[in-house]
Amino acid sequence: SSSSSSSSPMRPFYYLLLLLPSLLLFGFARYYFTSPSSFSSWSTFEIKQADYLHNNNTNNKQANSNNHEDDENIGSNTTTTIIPLPPLTTLLSPNGTIISDISFLLDFAIIAFPKSGTTFLKDYLNRTNETHLHQSELCMKRDPLDVADFVRRYHALHVRYDQPRHPKTVRFGIKCPGTFYRTDDVHVYHRYFPKTKFIVGLRHPISWFESFYNYQRHRNVSGLPSDTSKLVGRCDGRHFHVCTDRGRFHAALARLGKTPMREEGELDLLLGRRYEDRRQQQQQQEQGQGQRESNRKTNTTRENNGSHHSKKHQHISSSSRRRHLAQNGLPNRVLLYQVNQIHDHRTSEELSIDLQRYLNIRQTLPPIASYRQTKARAIDICHEEHAEARGVLVEHGADARVWMREYFLKHPSVGVVESSSFHRILDGWGVDPCLNDTILHEREV
Repeated sequence: SSSSSSSSPMRPFYYLLLLLPSLLLFGFARYYFTSPSSFSSWSTFEIKQADYLHNNNTNNKQANSNNHEDDENIGSNTTTTIIPLPPLTTLLSPNGTIISDISFLLDFAIIAFPKSGTTFLKDYLNRTNETHLHQSELCMKRDPLDVADFVRRYHALHVRYDQPRHPKTVRFGIKCPGTFYRTDDVHVYHRYFPKTKFIVGLRHPISWFESFYNYQRHRNVSGLPSDTSKLVGRCDGRHFHVCTDRGRFHAALARLGKTPMREEGELDLLLGRRYEDRRQQQQQQEQGQGQRESNRKTNTTRENNGSHHSKKHQHISSSSRRRHLAQNGLPNRVLLYQVNQIHDHRTSEELSIDLQRYLNIRQTLPPIASYRQTKARAIDICHEEHAEARGVLVEHGADARVWMREYFLKHPSVGVVESSSFHRILDGWGVDPCLNDTILHEREV
């Protein structure tokens, strides 16, 4: 009995020792899973995970919606990695040789045709602090020093504006009208600037011819004949690039290589075969009426003046270069506008919006104020003495209208400002504005 009485007080203590680990484990677990800090850490993880999934989905949707933009979309918020501006010595050797990628230096180029609003557009885009264009024309032609000079100038501009290689907050551009007339110029963009966005202005060939002729005469250019029939056909170097063939805008645009240039129908449009055949038939009829000698003298004179008739084979021989560009076409995006769209209040608003989107400018562009030029005219293209030149230019306009609609505008990299007004104006290209009151005002712009 003494032994049983002595062990009984130890028994509860023994059981307590057995339960103590379980109690401690239960208490620790209760504290951990119910403490505010523990709850906060788990909630933060869940929130971060949810935000990541949401942002990832949002970015994917944004990328899908903007898949037409360039991979290096200037000023885009989707890319935050900053690529610093490389030193000039890594782009250009001491002797002026390009030794690295320089495409990032030129974001856009106004390389439309002369007298198509290029100066106005350059000044207009320079009104925003998100764009910079050289004040004068800056062209890169066949001389490799032109490209080297550009690299020095525009690398210095990137330094001045504190712009990295990517992403940039300032878009850099140039103005060089007439680029598409020169194959060598086009190859400069093909080789060095495949991502540069092109802005191209157009106007009715008759309106363009009158404006360009008067512009050259206003510059006191001597040697420009008052008889515009002598300017029908190709330019021969004596007339300061004033000739009807330079109104064949579609043949110049074909150098971009956006169309196949394999079908006979397209080649007929580009080489002017449709009206060539008709003229040859007319000549044969005249010869059949006993005017062979007169026609021979006329043709000889026109050959000496660089006539389109005598240069047909030169057009055809140049088609091999166009086919080469078609196979190795420029990937650059192109935005087309008509000069008339600048002067119409409604379409000028669309032009501003389209330029802002096209160049990815955040700042709203200012309104375009309509204006009229009051320069004296050396010629009035609607006078009867210029009927021959007008007739050829209308044919060029008709061919250009068909080619652009059937071929050029179908390429996904080619766009237009305000499609309905653009095509409405384009409809008039096959009509002589001097004989149609509804489009006569276009030549006055």
